[in-house]
Amino acid sequence: MKVDDKQWKGVFDRIPKDKLEKMVILFLLGIFFLLVSNPLGNTTKKKTIVNQENEEKKEENMSNDAYIEMLENKLEQTIEGMEGAGRVHVMITLENGGEKILDKNQPYESSMEKVKEDGKESEHSTMQSDSETVLIDVDGNTGPIVIQERYPEIAGVVVVCEGGDNTKLSLNIKEAIQALFSVDTHKVVVCKLQQ
Repeated sequence: MKVDDKQWKGVFDRIPKDKLEKMVILFLLGIFFLLVSNPLGNTTKKKTIVNQENEEKKEENMSNDAYIEMLENKLEQTIEGMEGAGRVHVMITLENGGEKILDKNQPYESSMEKVKEDGKESEHSTMQSDSETVLIDVDGNTGPIVIQERYPEIAGVVVVCEGGDNTKLSLNIKEAIQALFSVDTHKVVVCKLQQ
């Protein structure tokens, strides 16, 4: 059965105007309450926050990888400059992801209270202090203000080089790594490169 536009117009013509207006108002109110109970902006905002957190983690991992690669390259160049080292490969592992020190406000409240007991008057003072992270809004993205960033600590270093079986060279390499990175000697391994 096919319904044409004229039949639909007839349906609405049969409904009294005041009831039709009430039905339209109720329909619009229903849509309004649906939007209010589940606002689209909140879901978009939550997705944006989750996406920002994921991007920050990716950036942190990429920046840590770039940091390790830079250290490995510089250390390889330094060791290759040592007499008898030959070709060198270096691997560095990090103990942590570093640390960001955030700017904080330290608001405090103090109050004085006079108390009378047994005819004696005494004063009691209380002080409350809470720290709050300072946030800044840049182009619609809110984030903390980083005042200092500490590089990740190095967990261990492995050096594989052609002269790795030379005891004196191995000791020089370990001392150089200890001086450069403040890494304990037992966390540094020097091996001979496979021919």
